[in-house]
Amino acid sequence: MKKICLLFMLVGIVAVIGACSSEDPTDDTSVNSVDSSTDDLTDDTSDELDTDNGESDSSIYTEEELESDPKAPSSDPNDYNDDGEYVPENGVSDNPADYNANGEYKPVEGMTQEEIEKELESMIGDSINQ
Repeated sequence: MKKICLLFMLVGIVAVIGACSSEDPTDDTSVNSVDSSTDDLTDDTSDELDTDNGESDSSIYTEEELESDPKAPSSDPNDYNDDGEYVPENGVSDNPADYNANGEYKPVEGMTQEEIEKELESMIGDSINQ
């Protein structure tokens, strides 16, 4: 039963990625617009952390937090964007979706269907083994 459920999840994920990768990247009509009226909730917290010497750090992670997390792709706070997504400071791409869970640069647009399936199997296997 567990294998059948995983198989259906894998097929669904592959179908979604296949549909996403078949879109024309120059087609701006596929970009979802955001309704600014739903943005009425305010967040009193700031992404910038004040340090003792008055400087600010734009990262939401501290170096100590990253070093203590064995699954973090990097222990450098500068390798994460304002949303906490891994984007290496001097990396090939600024798009966090171009990096896998291990911090390797693997853009989906340049992958074959077999490579995508292999990557998905690896991700699902890692999540099950946790």
